[in-house]
Amino acid sequence: MLMRMSKWEVRRRVNKLLDKEYYNPLKRSAKIIFLPGGSNREFFRILDKVEEIVFIIMFSDTKKAAREYLQMQKYLAKKRVGVPEIFFKDIDDYIIIMEDVGTKSLYNLVRKSDNMDFIEHLYKKVIKNLIHLQLEGNKGIEKCKPVYTRIFNYDVLRWESHYFTWAFLERFCGLPEEDINSFEDDFHNLAHSLINEPLFFMHRDFQSQNIFLKDGFVRIVDFQSAHRGMLTYDLASLLRDSYVSLPKEMRDDLISFYYSSLREKVDVYKDFKVFRKVYVLSSIQRNMQALGAFAFLSEERGKNWFLKAIPQGLKYLREGLNEIDEFTNLKKIVNSSRVTKCVKSIVL
Repeated sequence: MLMRMSKWEVRRRVNKLLDKEYYNPLKRSAKIIFLPGGSNREFFRILDKVEEIVFIIMFSDTKKAAREYLQMQKYLAKKRVGVPEIFFKDIDDYIIIMEDVGTKSLYNLVRKSDNMDFIEHLYKKVIKNLIHLQLEGNKGIEKCKPVYTRIFNYDVLRWESHYFTWAFLERFCGLPEEDINSFEDDFHNLAHSLINEPLFFMHRDFQSQNIFLKDGFVRIVDFQSAHRGMLTYDLASLLRDSYVSLPKEMRDDLISFYYSSLREKVDVYKDFKVFRKVYVLSSIQRNMQALGAFAFLSEERGKNWFLKAIPQGLKYLREGLNEIDEFTNLKKIVNSSRVTKCVKSIVL
């Protein structure tokens, strides 16, 4: 398990940067709140009631990662995408001080509401912002080198499927290697079916905990893994999100809403049935990646809070596989009693 930075060290490094920027240091009364996440970066919320200061601190794990984050933030801000504003930075010390977009994540808003009309309204608002991100973010993408050079290609797709087999099926569920080898062809065919999709700006982790509502506007965080890739992967991340269980009827309506909104702006996917199939294939890919991540982060990094997302992630993966008359061997393993027992044994 990675060691979390102490609050003393957070305060020291934050004040070092604030002093460099001729800004008042944090008061001793300022609260430093750790924000759990899945990456190697560390986030803290600073609350200083005396100075009425509220902001987020990000400590990157490398200078390169910090530099690329800043490049992407600047690029997306120019595209009028709702990313957090950057206040101060020190790449040499791996630290970025940025705007706090609040606590009204899509995840929290949906979890606290039983008003289906309100929830659907929220998702439609988010979908419009997703399309803006995908299309506007793609215009002049060569100016954003970190994203331009990352293509969501066959190798990346196969890396995700390998991550799923190694972290979730082998390490977490204890499946033998010979069983896993039986569906290598399924992984190849799935990846091959997606590699020729048109490329747009892909957030790559567009799920409810990375989407916020602040002052009536959608705000998007954790964009540092962005690629150029298929449109449907981010849509699948949103609508088959392991953290949220939406009714299937609502999800189907939202897919249609995305499709009609997209077609108003760009001439792609003239056949809805073709689009729907690519979406389902993308959701299978995405849910495998998510299950691999949840298993790895909980087992290898000690971040046990990710365990609670595994049952819903498996449910969505099974749903996707059952919609496609392909990938027979993969479907057999995913629906097996061994995987079912493994997931049912999770103690939250």
